Amino acid sequence: MRFIVGKLSSEEMQALKEGHTVITKMLLIPDDYRVFHYKTGDPIEVETEEGDRLWTRIQNLEVVEDPERVIIIFTLACDDTTSS
Repeated sequence: MRFIVGKLSSEEMQALKEGHTVITKMLLIPDDYRVFHYKTGDPIEVETEEGDRLWTRIQNLEVVEDPERVIIIFTLACDDTTSS
C-alpha cells in the first residue's frame, strides 16, 4: 500500500522545490497504520489540493498513537532521485 501526503499548500510545494524542508502530517486510522511501513530516509509522494505531485524523502518521522487515530508527523525534503 502506498500513501500520498495530501493537501500541501502551493507555498509548501514551492519551498520543497527550492530545496527547503517542510513539516506536515498524515492522519490514519489504526488499521491503516498497521500496513504503514515508511521510515526515515524513504521516498514518499506529496500532493497539493490542485493535484500537483512531487516525490520527497522523509528526513524525520514522529508517530503519535491513540486508540482512534494515528498522527504521523513528517519532515520532508525534495527527492530528485525518485521517479514515479
